Amino acid sequence: MPFDLIRVGDVPIAVRLQGREFACEEETGQTLIPKEFLTGFRLSEIPDDISIKPVEKIEGSMIHVENDVALSQFSGGSASASVEEMFRRKFWDGDIGLSPYVAALRQAIDEIDEAVETDFEDDDDYIFLHYDITISDDLEIHEATEFVDATIERIHDRTDHLARRRHDGLLGIFDRGTFDDDLSYALSGRHPVTVVMVDIDHFKQVNDTFGHLVGDEVLRAVANVLTSKCDGRGRVEYRYGGEELGIILAGEDAARAGELAEAVRADVECLRFDAQVDLKVTVSLGVAEVGEHRESADLVGRADAALYNAKKEGRNRVRVANVASDQRRA
Repeated sequence: MPFDLIRVGDVPIAVRLQGREFACEEETGQTLIPKEFLTGFRLSEIPDDISIKPVEKIEGSMIHVENDVALSQFSGGSASASVEEMFRRKFWDGDIGLSPYVAALRQAIDEIDEAVETDFEDDDDYIFLHYDITISDDLEIHEATEFVDATIERIHDRTDHLARRRHDGLLGIFDRGTFDDDLSYALSGRHPVTVVMVDIDHFKQVNDTFGHLVGDEVLRAVANVLTSKCDGRGRVEYRYGGEELGIILAGEDAARAGELAEAVRADVECLRFDAQVDLKVTVSLGVAEVGEHRESADLVGRADAALYNAKKEGRNRVRVANVASDQRRA
């Protein structure tokens, strides 16, 4: 039995299901309906001038809801789930500040293919964040709700990770633990992932000749070069350990990563240190793109092997691992 839409003139005012009427919100057309009443309906059966907000149950004026989601009709190959997240500063009790958490949430939404932010409001008391999740199949409403809830959970999990990223105390870029976590997350998707490993040539000699304070200055200068080439989202820089740094490129192949690595190499070669006119710094870089197995250890290992080749062949150069040949050896 289809949705029985009650109208006054052209305006929908309620939906009748199984002898119950559920009011349509006047301005938005959103209609709160308990999930038990929506069994057997597909997204394409939702009337085109309202949206459905599935809730757990309605008890008088009490509404039980897991996520604040409104589902639109499936039409033209997709449906949309509109999601609202609301926060109030005076009631925020997270161990991370609300502003950093919301910034991480907005980045997580941006990273998820199916999601797009649609509105953001911050009046210094409340924060409202709206985003849409695209549903590409004409699912039954309960299946669509499960898909949307799972996507929201992915966004929240990613938000928690982003909000807890750690920075290296000396260089100010992300640390090794964050590198490992970010790489695991990037590899869990379907897009290309490339790693650039960067090692400062003869760094022990720099420390021995000029002292550790100058060595720290060199590390910061090289880290700044990496930062100038990264955007903090698709391209992110890290201190991997000691004088070795790294970049993770999500959604970019080895050719693009090789261009980035060469730009880093050239900029580092141009670095000058006023207090040490005799000091010249170069870096060697190894690049590897993920293969079919999408494993962190394999990807970093191949990038490190390419870096070793760059060192062995004379330093101050970029070497790119061959994905095809590596897969044949696997």
